[in-house]
Amino acid sequence: MEHQDGRDTRWQEHRVERRAALVDSALRAIRTHGAGVTVDEVAVSSGTSKTVLYRYFSDRNGLYLAVADRVASNILAEVRPRFASLGEGGDVADLVRGLADAYIGLVDRDPDIYLFVMNRPPGLPAGAGDPATGIADRIAIELAEAIRGEQRRRGTSGGAVETLSFGIVGFIRTATGHWLESGGSALLARHELIQLITSTFTASVSAAVEGTASPQLVIT
Repeated sequence: MEHQDGRDTRWQEHRVERRAALVDSALRAIRTHGAGVTVDEVAVSSGTSKTVLYRYFSDRNGLYLAVADRVASNILAEVRPRFASLGEGGDVADLVRGLADAYIGLVDRDPDIYLFVMNRPPGLPAGAGDPATGIADRIAIELAEAIRGEQRRRGTSGGAVETLSFGIVGFIRTATGHWLESGGSALLARHELIQLITSTFTASVSAAVEGTASPQLVIT
């Protein structure tokens, strides 16, 4: 077994802590300068230089990915408690409304950070994936598990749960992006957007939870 020197461990811990602090500074810079913030502006906010930033993140793309990962963690931390509402005696509308409220609330409070993450840098390597889509996918997977958990509790099944969950989260993401870029509350009050999402999907989730969903293609 390879022995790891205590100094190496301390350096790794320091590096992790320093990266986290630099991401905090990047978030402050985005709030100050907007989604089009430059690396130089992030460096000033960090009280350091672009060279130091690149020592921890390699380049602008690395910094973007680190910010996107932090935002993903923040969004998941906000929405996860809402997924527990069914198991705690809540109804399906509470689940859908809670998810919409948590997601839209974060966007409404930090619009520039949301726009920064949603606008994938053109120079980001293809292998890096799309962090914006990755955030939505992680939420959808956890939403599907919440619905499956309630099905297990009720002894039901079916309902194309994964497809439904990805559809709901995709709708929330797209609708919220359009709402934000079109003026936010000046276009539609936040609570009205949340209610629109709740009324649109509650029946479908209820049917999935009860095991009565029977997806059909209806052509009129």
